[in-house]
Amino acid sequence: MEEFKSLDKLTEMDEKHRLVGAISGSIPMLEEMHNYLGNELLNCQVPDDIKGQFNVAKNMAIYSYFFYALAPEVHLKTYTIIEQALRIKVNPKRPMMLRVLINHALSQRWITDAGFRHLSNPSSSNTWCKSMSDVIADLRNSMAHGSSLLVGDCLHHVSVCADFINQLFPPIKTRNNASN
Repeated sequence: MEEFKSLDKLTEMDEKHRLVGAISGSIPMLEEMHNYLGNELLNCQVPDDIKGQFNVAKNMAIYSYFFYALAPEVHLKTYTIIEQALRIKVNPKRPMMLRVLINHALSQRWITDAGFRHLSNPSSSNTWCKSMSDVIADLRNSMAHGSSLLVGDCLHHVSVCADFINQLFPPIKTRNNASN
């Protein structure tokens, strides 16, 4: 059970990082987390509302250093940002559920496996992206309706969120092929 942190412990790394680090062999460093998250950027074409919420997710992720239980909240936040970005991009006349929005983005080829940096061998048939319509929707629903799941890495979710959104709102190509 989580406990309310005392004032003198607020700026200390959450002990759960040490426990997980004993298993994984890696304990996070605050400066490294900040540098990593600082490099996660959205394209200029991404609407400001999405950029603002993305920065909220990045701030939540950095604060997970101090309070490990924020990590699953970061996961949920990235799912809701993706959903919001899809709603803006699709601009549906009638409400569309997240799974339908992701499938629409796939059918329009707005998102592809090649657009995700963590995939070392992206599939031309978008196998990974096709699985996202079920995975993201199911995880979002599970977390939104109550879950005590304690997850590990939330930084990766921020990166995937950035890649997803940047594909929805790609840089505008100019005549000399430079992006803005």
